[in-house]
This record gives sequence, C-alpha cells and structure tokens, in this order.
Amino acid sequence: MECSIPKHKIGLLSVIAISTTGIIGSGWLFSAYLGAKIAGAGVYLSWVLTLVFFILMALVIAEIVAIFPLRGIIGRMGSLSHNKYFGVIFAFAIWLELVGSIPGEAQASVEYLAGISPHLSKLLISDGALTAAGLAFTFLFLVAYWLANMFGIKFFAKVNNSIAAVKVVLPALIALIIIGTSFHPANFTAYKDSFMPYGMNSIILAMTSTGMIYSFNGFQLCASFASEIENPGRNLPLGMVISIIICFFIYVILQTAFIGALDTQQLVTNGWASLNFSSPFAQIATMIGLNFVTMVLYADACISPSGTGITFVGSGSRVLYSMASERQMPSMLAVLDKKHNFEKRAMFFNFGVAVVFLYLFHSWAVLINFITALIILMYMIIPISLIALRHSHATMERNFRLPFANIICAILFLVQSIFFIFIGAKDMLYLTLTMSALMAVFMMLHARGQDGYSFMDVAKISLPFVGFLWMITILILVGPSNYGGHDYLNYGAFYAAYVVVSLYAFYHFTNKKFVDKCQEIRTMDKVKIVE
Repeated sequence: MECSIPKHKIGLLSVIAISTTGIIGSGWLFSAYLGAKIAGAGVYLSWVLTLVFFILMALVIAEIVAIFPLRGIIGRMGSLSHNKYFGVIFAFAIWLELVGSIPGEAQASVEYLAGISPHLSKLLISDGALTAAGLAFTFLFLVAYWLANMFGIKFFAKVNNSIAAVKVVLPALIALIIIGTSFHPANFTAYKDSFMPYGMNSIILAMTSTGMIYSFNGFQLCASFASEIENPGRNLPLGMVISIIICFFIYVILQTAFIGALDTQQLVTNGWASLNFSSPFAQIATMIGLNFVTMVLYADACISPSGTGITFVGSGSRVLYSMASERQMPSMLAVLDKKHNFEKRAMFFNFGVAVVFLYLFHSWAVLINFITALIILMYMIIPISLIALRHSHATMERNFRLPFANIICAILFLVQSIFFIFIGAKDMLYLTLTMSALMAVFMMLHARGQDGYSFMDVAKISLPFVGFLWMITILILVGPSNYGGHDYLNYGAFYAAYVVVSLYAFYHFTNKKFVDKCQEIRTMDKVKIVE
C-alpha cells in the first residue's frame, strides 16, 4: 500500500466536530417544520428510524475503514471491494451529492436571511426561487467555503471545531427557550385526536422528503478524512456514532419546540398540512415575542449551513481525488498541494461544478429532492462493499468487525431500495436516466478493455446495477398511484415484487463468484492503493 503520512493528524474531538457540523446544517432550519407538515407528531417516529438507520450505516462504514483507512474512502468503496467499473456509478452519486449540497447550504442561508424584511425578500427571492441578486449573494458564500479549506487540515479543523461548538449549542438553546416560553402539550394530538394522523406512509415520506436523510448524510463526512485521523479504527466509528446521537437529540428538541409553540386551534381546524412558513423558527420566535431569539436565528442561518458547506468542500475534494486515484476521473485531479496537504486541482474543479448546480437549481427545496435521491443511491454501495470485502479480503487484519453483518447489510440495502419508492416515480425516473447517461459516457470513454479482459467483461460487471435501477423504476411506475405510479399493481403485488428484486440484486452483487470476477479485473488493471 502506497501512502504518504500527513504530518498532522486530527483526534476524536475533531472527528465528532466534522460529522456534527455536517449533520447540523441547513436541515435544522427547515426539517422540523416540513416533517410536522407531512407526518404530524408522528414525525418523532421518523426521527427514531433515521437514528437507527444511520447508526447501522456508521458501523458498516467503520469495518470498511478498519481495512482501508484511506483518503476519500466513501467515494472509492465500490472500487476497493469490486473494481472501478462496478464502483463508478456510486462514486459519481457520492461526488455529485457532496458538491451539489454545497450550494444547497448557501441557498438555505440566503433564503432564510430573506425573511429579515419584505424589501430583502423581494431583492433575493421571486416566486420561490433566488433572483440574480440572490444567486450573487449565494456565490459569495461559496467563495468563503472554499477559502476555509485551502490552508490544510489543521486550519480546517480549527475553523470547523469552532463552528461545530456554536452549531450544537445554539439550536438546542433556542429550542429550550421557545419551549420555556410557549409550549402547548395538546398540540401533539390536536388534529383528529391522533399522534400519527396520516399513517405509516407519512413516516417514511418524512424521512425522504423533508431533509432528514439529507441532514444526517453528514455523519459520514469524517470518513473522507480517514488517512488524516489518529487511530481511525477507534476514532471513526466512535466519532460517527457519538455525532449521530448528539444531533438526534438536538433535532428532537427542535421538533418539540416547533410543535409545542404552534397555535392549537389552527391545528384542530386545519391540520398539519395547513402549516405555511418560509423561515420557520424565526417566524415562531417572532409570534411568541422572542425578538432577540429571532435575531440570533438569522445569525445562525449563516453559521450552521456555512459550517456544513465548509465541511462538504473538504470532503467533496477528497472524494474526487479518490476517484482520480481509482482511474474513474482524470489522474491530473489526484494531486495534493504539498504545502497545505489539500487536493488543489480537485477543489477548484469542484468549485466549477458547484456553480453549475447553483445555476440549475434556484431554490433549496428543489435541489434537496435531487440530492436526497443521490444520497440513497450512494449509500447502497456501503452494505454491498462490506459483504464483498468479507469475501475478497477475508484474512486482512481489522480492529473492528461488525456482528451479524450479512443480515444487517441485506436489511440496509432493502431499506435503501424502499426509500426510492417514496422519492416518487417522476424523480426516480430522472435519477435513473441521469445515472444511465453518466454510465454510458463512462463506458464509451474508459471501458475499452485491457490485456486479459474485454469490453463485454466490463459490461457484465458494470451494467447490472443500472439494470437494477431500471427494474425498480419500472415497478414504481406501474405501482400504486400514491407513489406516482399508474396503479397496474396493488400494494401487495407491488411490495412483494419490489422486495424480491431488491434482495436478489443484493445477493448478486455480493456473491463470491461475482466479487472474484470483479477483483480479477481490478488485479489486471494493476491498481495501486494510494492514500
């Protein structure tokens, strides 16, 4: 294994700070409101399911990092466990998700700040989208995010640790102040005398469409810094789990504050779906007379998303660096700045891509729908990789080993597949078309075959996952209308077929014969593992 050891490494506190900063971003400004609007007080179940899902994902990642503590590990899992041809679709999803989330964080700040005054709102936002002035203001946030990452991991850690402390304390403190000032216990069952008035579908929908998955996605950001962390086998899993639990409690306190402060009579009469806020907590604070809290909220609308944006810049550049190292992107991007130990070329390339995202998506809500679909796709490689590595690197030493890995990983993969149902037929079709197009371009440019294997060998390895995406997309399209389908299948037939297809796909991508074939091609490519 070839690697250069960084002179400076970060400890457990910085690991927790990186993940916490990634989780407490723009999501806390909107998720409590959007979650309550969709699921009512049943949104608490959504938060609990989100907690369980991400803790299990963190433990799966921990064993992979225990085998390969490498820079940008999230982006290269598929290449390490299989090969670059199989892993490229996940690497593209991870990279696009990270880079696309950066302007999302900046947009959240600008949209929230627009609520300060009617004049500012008119200047920055028109018809729910950013104006030219709003886009220019957002661009300045992007520049600041990149500057904070250009002086190496130690400088980044100092900036990030300071922001993380503010991001943890402020939301929790604001929530407690709101609870202490105005709290109506009757709100939790005010509509139809029910805690969960919209059923179980609303619980999963809240996870996928209100920023929960988007927000907690930040838990894995510290894994991209694996080679720069002291004792990653211990500090990474511990840091990820601690940060997930801390942020879960913060989000629950925020959710409680939001629901408890609402007008009870409005909920009884009109229900949760009638809620309509543009700057939720700031408007709540104003309604109950907490003007000083309102001003703090507007300040934190800059701090919290900015901390996440800064972290995403560092993580995104490391993922692109790792893709270049795995020959999935031009090798010129796998170059480190020797003075500050950061991915100079990758960072500048990502800045250009982030600007393109900013141009294409002019609002936080629209961008988050697309990003959530990418997040779900990128996570599918994590359980696949662990089981594949159990086959291909069975004897490799690791100081953490996940118990019941086969069962846990199969369940995680199935849950991720089910999340796609709640993305909806339209957005799922867009995702599948996008990834199919990217894979077609990659195959034309890179899958020409080498000595020992042919183009068809590459196609047999890389295209089955695209086929899986098309199978579940078609099922959603012909499934129940609640998911955007055409009602050709009832719920029973739809879910039965969906579960069978998903579990068979997991088996196919993790069975030893398929993994061995992938590793043979990886060996023929003579890939050197670089940090």
